[in-house]
Amino acid sequence: MDFKEIIKAHLDKMAQQDFAFAERYKLESKNLDKCCDYIRSEAKKRAKAGCAVIEDAVVFGWAVHYYMEDKVEIDKTAQAKVVASKESKPKQVKALVKDKKEDKCVELDMFADF
Repeated sequence: MDFKEIIKAHLDKMAQQDFAFAERYKLESKNLDKCCDYIRSEAKKRAKAGCAVIEDAVVFGWAVHYYMEDKVEIDKTAQAKVVASKESKPKQVKALVKDKKEDKCVELDMFADF
């Protein structure tokens, strides 16, 4: 699973369990690509010396926040490529976010079993 698929799976599961969230998740003004952009934008804000490790619960919280809020600010300069790779630990996925402009990285620590 890549970064976007992990986020989508989490949001799909949440939409099945929470009616209020499901209604927000269906809005045409919101989409998964912009949600991922928002997550990368928030991760970049927390980067020190170009890198940060973000816990999975925080990343999932940002994803939910994106859909629940009417207006969220996305830093357009934080657009980056996400590379997800499985580590030796079972079900752990780490996503490396590389800032294209500054050639720096942000590491998002994601767990597939949510």
